[in-house]
Amino acid sequence: MPARPSSPRLPTSSQLQAVRSRLRLSIRDAGLTDLRPADASPSEARFWDIEPTPLIIDAAEWKLLVAALQQRARFVNAFLTDLYTRQGALKQRLLPPEAVLADPYYRRPCLGLEPDRSSPAMLLRFDLMKTADGWVFVSTKANTPIGLSYAVQNRRFMTQEAAELYHNLPDYHSVINFPLQLLDSLHQLAPGAKRAPSIVVLTAGPRDPFYSEHSFLARKMGLPLVCGDDLLVLDNCVYLKTIAGLERVDVIYRRLNDAHIDPVVFSTDRESVGIPGLMQCIRARTVVLANAIGSGVAESRAIDVYLPRLMRFHLGESPLLPSIPTHTCGDTDQLDYILDHRKDFVVRPVHDPRLGDPRPGPGAAELLGERGLAQVVKENPHAFVAQQRLAALPLNPGSKKAPPFRLSAFVLARGRHFDVFPGGLVRIGPDEPPVDRVGVTADVLVLTPTDTGAGGVADIEAVVTGGVTVTTLGSRSAEHLFWLGRYLERAEAAARMLAILNDVALEEIPPSDRRRWLPVWRGLLEATGHTSEKIRARASPQATLSLELTWRMTLDLENPSSIRSSVASACDNARQLRDIVSPESWTVLTRLHDRLNHLARRKPRETAPADQRNNPSASLGIDEVLGDINAFLGTAERTMLHDEGWHFLRMGMHLERAIMTCSALRHLLGVHGSAVETSSVLIYRDNPELSALLRMLGSQDVYRRLYQTRSQPRLVAELFLREPNAPRSIHANLQQIHASLQAVHEAMEEQAEEPTILAVADALAWLDALRLDRHFGARDAEPAEEGQTLHELLAELLGRLYSLHPLLSDHYFSHQARLTAGPTQEELVL
Repeated sequence: MPARPSSPRLPTSSQLQAVRSRLRLSIRDAGLTDLRPADASPSEARFWDIEPTPLIIDAAEWKLLVAALQQRARFVNAFLTDLYTRQGALKQRLLPPEAVLADPYYRRPCLGLEPDRSSPAMLLRFDLMKTADGWVFVSTKANTPIGLSYAVQNRRFMTQEAAELYHNLPDYHSVINFPLQLLDSLHQLAPGAKRAPSIVVLTAGPRDPFYSEHSFLARKMGLPLVCGDDLLVLDNCVYLKTIAGLERVDVIYRRLNDAHIDPVVFSTDRESVGIPGLMQCIRARTVVLANAIGSGVAESRAIDVYLPRLMRFHLGESPLLPSIPTHTCGDTDQLDYILDHRKDFVVRPVHDPRLGDPRPGPGAAELLGERGLAQVVKENPHAFVAQQRLAALPLNPGSKKAPPFRLSAFVLARGRHFDVFPGGLVRIGPDEPPVDRVGVTADVLVLTPTDTGAGGVADIEAVVTGGVTVTTLGSRSAEHLFWLGRYLERAEAAARMLAILNDVALEEIPPSDRRRWLPVWRGLLEATGHTSEKIRARASPQATLSLELTWRMTLDLENPSSIRSSVASACDNARQLRDIVSPESWTVLTRLHDRLNHLARRKPRETAPADQRNNPSASLGIDEVLGDINAFLGTAERTMLHDEGWHFLRMGMHLERAIMTCSALRHLLGVHGSAVETSSVLIYRDNPELSALLRMLGSQDVYRRLYQTRSQPRLVAELFLREPNAPRSIHANLQQIHASLQAVHEAMEEQAEEPTILAVADALAWLDALRLDRHFGARDAEPAEEGQTLHELLAELLGRLYSLHPLLSDHYFSHQARLTAGPTQEELVL
């Protein structure tokens, strides 16, 4: 087999532009963008872009980089270990105490917290630039370094959209398995060397701009993605609130700034995202965090001022690659030199701004101008350093206008062993991207040596050691899945009902029969949450389903009961479940959401002529919902794990379906049931309003196959109330809920019968005991008990259905029914 060429042909400008467009679509479709609500994103810059031209590093150059990166990672961990234990560097005056002790990211409560931990910073990111003289370290990220998922996805998207370019390259290292090696490192952190530790990924939630990375890594590692309020500290142990109760947590991979991690110890304005009491659990050695609290102090640029002597003290070595020449503004002599050579330096803060800072502060050009230092530097000189201006090489040296680039490389520390990610993330541009953006990036290809095909740097193959703990579904995730199912069913059912009523509105209905359609309208409005709407008894369907009413029921986001609002709520719940909802399903749902938002911009004017007020946007929105929600469910069924979470999604759908069916039945069947005593005509004549109801509830074909007769109130009631095989039957949906609850109950291996199962079983027994003949029999049939009209019975059934959600919430979501009991003695021992 011939070898691949070593110098691939680069695409032309037009080809590159086409690839850029496809890459942007890939990023959007994958949902790996800023997932925050629109009002939470202050920056107008594009969140993440991929430049089609990759950075290619040959094996010899990469070998030097690996050695330098491993050395720098060893230094950072040795520095952090010393700083929070012996403080030998401070005692020997190798750096001024104010350089670290006054650092805003130095966590004094962590002093002596974990004296035996050799690698406080498990995952590190180092940013480097390439100059004419070689590679130079620019910065260190040790608190919650971002970018790993975007590096992996860059490779994925580029191999898809620029397949010919990548096929023509020499052999290069794969990056796909690095998240699994991260998982292996997390397993090894478990206290007491547990073979099957319980691990979670801690996030601030969807309002964090990098929530897409958090969810991506959690999904790739198969770990639960949790927020602070999902965890509870009890008896110096951390527990995850699951549907089965409290589950002990051993390792937390935090993607949350340590300033908010424990509101009991650290002052924070975001108390809800942290875990009160966590520090005491760490001190008791019942839980381990990666990275350790206080790691952010290693990001200080002031450390670069003293780097050579610090590295000699901690490692006994000199730096293999230098950092940018750096001077502190707090030293008078160095400050004079900076001012005398101001054109050669850039003044920067010791720490880059972080998310949540009240303001970004002045730019680098404003800190050192022609008039000297800015006032903010004069007031706090130790908070700023001056770095020498260096000319960084562009990604594509052949282009005169090509911008410079920086390489973000990742190192994984496992005790005294350090693995370097065989690639990285290139950030293109002269300036850092906004603090809440990834920026313009490119892939990094590390070529393998030509002699061995894999030597030099070993390929990364992560093998998880020890056993595997399958974490029970978290309570918050279960609740979001439940509501995701409800909102999806609500939107789909409302769209189908409106579609049928639109068809009915086109049919000719004699004025004498229009009053009989009032229950149909009322049932529709109640089922879709529009009980306050007023309708006229003698109005035609065309007049009742007016342009404004149709708009409110479909695309009006200000109406919480509209179809668009239901889809938006479904998206909000799915956004909280990015570690559970598959990317393929997420793509279908977000496309539907975007499409409805686009259609909503085309609201027709009420003042338009009558022949122009056909509201095509609402009709298109209904068609989109009917197609895409079923596409979402089909995709989810094929791509999501059918575990307890799947059962809660289905329970939400079936409960909402039963509620909407009962709401639609209540007005129409109640009218027919009460009219039987004075006339039996309604039993034997065809009832077009009942046919419309069957169509609205998607059950006309089911009715015909079961009964092979015209629409009759008694049979319609039997179908929707007690038919066990009809998809829209209340009995069938309760059976599905009962089966799902039984499956969850068995998965949790609980012995006692749960109140939720008993409540559903009671509702099924109530339906079986319902005497429909009393309400639809002949005139001489036994009359219904006084005060028990069919309308009232259906209202009672609706109340039973509504009561199931509070029961589920008390038992699985909020644990009001059992959380106060705390963990069992066996759980405390474990």
